[in-house]
Amino acid sequence: MTALLRQLTTIAAALSLCLSAYGQQADGKADADFRKAAVFHRNYQFGKAEEHYSKALEQTTDSTARMLIMDRIIQCRNGRSMMQYIIRPEAAATGTFSIEDFTLYLDMPDGSWIPIPNPFVRIPERQRHPYCNSMYFTGDGSRVIFSAPDESGAWSLYVSDRKDSVTWSVPSLLSANILSGRNEIFPILSSDGKTLYFASDGLPGMGGYDLFYSTWDDMAGDWSIPENMGFPYSSTGDDILFFNTADGQYSVTVSNRETPADSVRIYVTGYIPTPVRTPLGQDESPLMIASFASAAPEAEDTSRKDDPSATESGDGEQAGYSQMMHELRHLQNEQKEKLDKIEESRRIYENASDDDRQFLAEIIRDVEQEALAVKKKIDALTARIRKAEIHFLSEGIIPDVYGDGSSPTGADRKDQTGTAREYRFRKHAPGKIPYMTVETPQPEFDYSFKILDRDKGQFAEDNTLPSGIVYQIQFAVLADHAKVRDIRGMSPVFVTRQPSGKYLHTVGLFRTYDEAKSCLGRVRKNGFAEAFIIAFKDGKSIRTNQARELEGKYSPQNGPQKSRTAQSQDLPYRIILKGYGTSLPETLISAINEACGKDISRTGTGDGTVFTVGPFSDKDEAETTARILQGLDFEGISVESIKL
Repeated sequence: MTALLRQLTTIAAALSLCLSAYGQQADGKADADFRKAAVFHRNYQFGKAEEHYSKALEQTTDSTARMLIMDRIIQCRNGRSMMQYIIRPEAAATGTFSIEDFTLYLDMPDGSWIPIPNPFVRIPERQRHPYCNSMYFTGDGSRVIFSAPDESGAWSLYVSDRKDSVTWSVPSLLSANILSGRNEIFPILSSDGKTLYFASDGLPGMGGYDLFYSTWDDMAGDWSIPENMGFPYSSTGDDILFFNTADGQYSVTVSNRETPADSVRIYVTGYIPTPVRTPLGQDESPLMIASFASAAPEAEDTSRKDDPSATESGDGEQAGYSQMMHELRHLQNEQKEKLDKIEESRRIYENASDDDRQFLAEIIRDVEQEALAVKKKIDALTARIRKAEIHFLSEGIIPDVYGDGSSPTGADRKDQTGTAREYRFRKHAPGKIPYMTVETPQPEFDYSFKILDRDKGQFAEDNTLPSGIVYQIQFAVLADHAKVRDIRGMSPVFVTRQPSGKYLHTVGLFRTYDEAKSCLGRVRKNGFAEAFIIAFKDGKSIRTNQARELEGKYSPQNGPQKSRTAQSQDLPYRIILKGYGTSLPETLISAINEACGKDISRTGTGDGTVFTVGPFSDKDEAETTARILQGLDFEGISVESIKL
């Protein structure tokens, strides 16, 4: 326990440093409350953790730090909910391994993991993930799912399909359903390809990385909303990887919950085909369950007359010891019967109707409670037996284990769990990056007006004009199609062949006359002094005056060109909050998180402090969020565009 508390204290200190890094300007008491909360949080005492987090929140004025603490409070509430009903897998084997090579000790074929970076995950050294040093890649399938940094730097799940023996398609995001905005790592598909296991620190969990699963929906043609695997697979530590072994006997969980900073622990537990969750008992230890060990109580203190090691007669000691061994075998048989009954009920449960499932679930819960009670008796009796054996060892007595002079049969030596093989860790060979080519996405052509270097002018990829009112700047009519050097670095340049056989050259796509006019001077200064503005409606030439009259009144039909152009011209927006002093009310922060989940930032000091929420790519989205906040009676709210 001392080592555990030391680890908890270290984590609390790390969290405190994290809080400071986010601008925490609190006094010593707030820092102390945060440290206490972190220890309780890690120790699954979520009620006490939330109490101290709330105290730290009250004493903190920095809005960013408050959001960090509120995130911890939400994790505590998630944890309290997740701990109400749990399953109790027990470890068949555990091992602690370095983060650098732990994947090589997973029960998978040689070569299953290839190093990062590779053709799928191209990252510089500064973007290396603390856990993801390698990627699961068997190389024998037509599709691969992997984790890699997106444009924001967060690790997301991508999919790529094999096109031929060496070429893979452009990676695309796996599903919008599996996109938290933070990190999703170590995706592993089930053997039938219908269930995806992965870890996330952005989806709802009790802290750090939690383990999730998503199932393939044939009707929707997409992956389902992820579900947390629940306690104890998910814990308050970093739980980073889960899969079931190919033989269907074991489940493997990888976590840092009981290890030093440079290591992770691999927990191998018996496979449970249909987990049934039951309430956490008052006498059960979450820490014991989180270590996938039975919550065995301390051996009961017995009087001297009940202690076989305290009797004066050696024969009496042997008789007492023999009696305990008989009782132990009886309890073990009773436990096996109950476990068999649970397993049989679970098999029936898989194919039962909804009504029958509810009935079977109640039976399974009752039998599991009975099996747990028997297990506790076995643990307590085993402790007494070990105490007696220590006494025999000190006295030089060889106990008669079976009491009748017999020896165990082969059946008695058989593993009580009935597993076909004993689990052993072994180091597998790492995979080598195969010769492959992963296609890279082609950048979308930028249709915004610009003047580049003299030899870097660009012709439009598509000369089709978007629907609606559009202005362009005509700068040349030539007998031949202009060369790059002729357009003097301008982009995008459109070229249209006229009925006369000559080529009309225009530049830019502008939605308003003012936009076009603001760029006209730049075109003229660039060597085209006779350039002028022309206008189009739905791709057909119209008079400029007519276009200006229709401007703002005409509602164009949506099309690929219109969408492309509008995206290049839109400005981002943000919500402005004034009149709240140096900190926002907790209720307002909660309302913002629920309404849009956008970032909150602060500028200024004292009464001049201004808070901003955003950015929003769409003005309607920003105004809708502002109306929601105003409807909750919050004042001092406005929307403005961000000047780029």
